[in-house]
Order: sequence, then structure tokens, then C-alpha cells
Amino acid sequence: MEILFSLFKYRKKLIVSFCFIILSSISHAGDKNLYNTIEPLDGKTLAKTQLIVFESETCSSCKAFKKDVMINWKSSFKIKETYSMQAPLGWKLKESIWATPTIVMFDNGEEISRYTGYDGKKQEFWRWFGLQTLSPEQKKIAFENGTELPFSGSLLDNKAPGYYVDPITGEQLFRSDKKFISGTGWPSFFDPIPGSLVFKEDSTQGITRVEVLSASSGIHLGHVFNDGPPPSGKRYCINSAVLKFVAD
Repeated sequence: MEILFSLFKYRKKLIVSFCFIILSSISHAGDKNLYNTIEPLDGKTLAKTQLIVFESETCSSCKAFKKDVMINWKSSFKIKETYSMQAPLGWKLKESIWATPTIVMFDNGEEISRYTGYDGKKQEFWRWFGLQTLSPEQKKIAFENGTELPFSGSLLDNKAPGYYVDPITGEQLFRSDKKFISGTGWPSFFDPIPGSLVFKEDSTQGITRVEVLSASSGIHLGHVFNDGPPPSGKRYCINSAVLKFVAD
């Protein structure tokens, strides 16, 4: 009798599990069909190089991406959200969208790269974005701790009023009135925008220095030394190639 009762309970569990799987599949398929009925974006209204965020209304990772990245978007590249899982009209995806959020970079209507999912690590997203948008020289400096040749940077002698910003995120790093001529061959500043930088000990050249990184994207910018002018006494020695200047 106990054996029969156990078999009955096991069979009941199997039936419940099977029904749950079927209902889940129907729900997932229904969601997919729902989003496929939403009108796709019109490619004619979008930029030549464009980021599209494919998202869903019930996706918690999508909400986190919007909060962490999109709300304060300062990059010069255009970004647009859509609930449709289809490419903008007249544009092409390399493959179907199978997860949200999926951030796709298009150029001339063709997908060139995508970033799938978001787990709260926004600097990983910015690294992907930088690998798509920076020049080879910029990538060498930003991601491999490279250094441009002294007196070669395009912003070394720039005296115009404005802000020097992160080339990936667009976040402000330095103000022009904090720039000074150091004679070292690299753009030098004595004070950053508060909260814009992070610092790390660097012993890669056989000497201990303090590396300067962008707080927003995490890219390498240069080093800071204690031989600057007052009032800070600091010299932020920054590679011109990983700065973008935005005039007032």
C-alpha cells in the first residue's frame, strides 16, 4: 500500500512539473510574439552610427542598465531604446535578439557589434563600447596602459575654455582653468573635477607611481605627481589621446 501511495505522489509531481513547463513555454512564446508585434524603429530617423537597446518592460536587468548607464548618457554617440525585437526598418541584425537587454551598435544600417545582458558591471559595458569607438592609439593607452610620445598630443597646447571629458562616457574630468604648462610634453592639470578620477599604485616601470584612471569608464589616463603648482601641488600628467575637449 505504501509503495502504491509513493508511486501516486511521484506521478502527481511529474504531472505538476510537466504542466509548469508547458505553461512557462506558452508564456515565453506569448511574450516573444507580443514584442514581435510592436512596431520597429524607423531606420531613416536614426543616426549613421547608432546604438539600439533592445529591452522588455519586465526585465530587471534592463531597468538596472537604464539607471546605471542611460539616464546620464553623455556620449556623443546616439542611443535609442525599443521594445520591438526586430531591427529598425531597412536595417539588418546579424542574428535574432534572444535576451534583454541587448545593446547593438549599427553603422550604415548594419550590425557591427552587440553587448548581451547586464549584471550591474557598467565598466564592462563601457569597455565594450570603447573597443568599438576608440582609435587603435586610444585603445592602446586606455586598455593597455600605453603612453603617447611627448609633445605629440593634439590637446597639449589647447588654451580654449571648456571641459576635458572621458572619450567613452563623456563624463567631465578636468576644467580648462586647471590646466598649466608643465614642459613635460603631456597635458597637465593641477585639479580634477571632484569624483571624476580613481587612483591605483603602479610599479610596472621599476618605480612606484600613482596611476590615474577615469572613475566612469575605468580607462587609463596617465599618472599624478607631487610637483605641481599651488594650491594642490599636484601634476596630473594625462595622455592627450584619451581626452576629448568640449568647448564652452
